[in-house]
Amino acid sequence: MSSFLEHITVVLAPLIVSNILHMLVVKRAYFEWLKQPILDNAFGSNKTWRGFVFVPLVNAVGLQILDVVSSYNVQNAFVLGFMLGFAYMLFELPNSYTKRKLGIKSGQHPSKNQVWFALIDKTDSAFGVSLFYFLLGYIDYQYGILLFLLSSLTHISASFLLLKLKLKQSF
Repeated sequence: MSSFLEHITVVLAPLIVSNILHMLVVKRAYFEWLKQPILDNAFGSNKTWRGFVFVPLVNAVGLQILDVVSSYNVQNAFVLGFMLGFAYMLFELPNSYTKRKLGIKSGQHPSKNQVWFALIDKTDSAFGVSLFYFLLGYIDYQYGILLFLLSSLTHISASFLLLKLKLKQSF
């Protein structure tokens, strides 16, 4: 891969698809046998094994397909896709843990510092994926920061769009 646009596509396109598909899986109650909380008292009931299995696997398949149909030549595309999907899920956990320790229930919004928590909710995974991609040596730190900003903006924009389309109930 040579251009930053290729890096953005490699990172964001599969993650967008895997997360949209995950929303459908949750909404339609597929794979209920995996709907077990990872650690209910630490992360809440919404952080389940289903997400930690589904998102990385679908992201891996998505990146593998992108690699086949594009000229990007991503080394170990399936493994990279899985790892980026896993990083996405993993970096959601600290925020969930913090909210549980503050007494905020799963799926609920805090009564104080709402803007702060909304910002963290929309940037935690973007930070994790960007950091991970940088640490693997795919991009330098300037591109890492840019990837983080673009990923966060994409997440925020997608949330607003899903709200407007009434596919999501809260920001």
